[in-house]
Amino acid sequence: MFRCNKFTIIGKISDFIHNFIIFVNQLTQIKTQMSEKPNIKSTRIKDYYTDKWNMIKSVLFTAIFSLAFVNLYRPFESARWVDVTEVGYFLYSCLFVFVGICVIAISRILMYIFVQRISISYFEYIIWLIMEVIILSGFYTLYVIWISPTLEFFKYDDIITVFKEVNINTFLVVFIPYLVSWLYINNISLRKRVLELESMGLSQVGVINFTDEKGESKLSLSANSLIFIESADNYVEINYVNQNKLNKFLLRNSMKRMEDLLVGTNVCRCHRSFIVNMEHVTAMRRNAEELEIEFKIPDIKKIPISKTYANKVSEMFMHLAPKLSDDSSS
Repeated sequence: MFRCNKFTIIGKISDFIHNFIIFVNQLTQIKTQMSEKPNIKSTRIKDYYTDKWNMIKSVLFTAIFSLAFVNLYRPFESARWVDVTEVGYFLYSCLFVFVGICVIAISRILMYIFVQRISISYFEYIIWLIMEVIILSGFYTLYVIWISPTLEFFKYDDIITVFKEVNINTFLVVFIPYLVSWLYINNISLRKRVLELESMGLSQVGVINFTDEKGESKLSLSANSLIFIESADNYVEINYVNQNKLNKFLLRNSMKRMEDLLVGTNVCRCHRSFIVNMEHVTAMRRNAEELEIEFKIPDIKKIPISKTYANKVSEMFMHLAPKLSDDSSS
């Protein structure tokens, strides 16, 4: 039996859509303001957080934790829904958790596909996770109303009341595994990075070892022979000097992994599609509305500098300018 006029429901839905559009516009304005001045919220997220296997581990851990949480805490007054035994409730909760994990898995698959093309910031990553919780809450709200004999789909008060409670419980269910997964991935990645640096040894100082996406070594270069790296779809093109000639090497890997590999060197990212060795840069020239990099090596194309990386590139160039001047004079 309907407790609410259909025009009232349409009006509520219209108000919700209107408020959601305003919310999205505000988020866009906030992101634009943050992009003008780099800060922790606009910093690009590390590659290992969106790594395929780390995502799979996170989803599996969330599934295990959620199943334990639902059976121990029994949120949403789920024990009153059906009259079943403990074993029956466990099987029932498995189906309940499975639906949620499917939603999270689909979300992470979309995220993985998305970040292969476009890098996201920590702010955007957090917003993505919040949207996961909201979508999960929406699914569980419909599920709770459908299975409960005292609640109705078209009663606005029932929907809001259930959604608020479900949203809180859903946040509790996923927040802890999300946080633990984040700390675990961060710790493992840092330890792996330390071991890699230790394994390099003193004999490898000044040598860059390029690996493909499977971790297999494909090219080793002295750091000063690298000129720049350019994105080429699912590959990167490594441009380096050998016997006074510019050579190119095509490697199947991502620009983000290349950027992470070169942290702590004089090589930095200047554009979505370019990473440059600042030791070979002689000038930064403004052309039309963007900056361009010029190299001291002839016949190398000029490389653009995007606004996102302009400050970082300028600071590194100013830091290296005295050294580059001394090298050229000698």
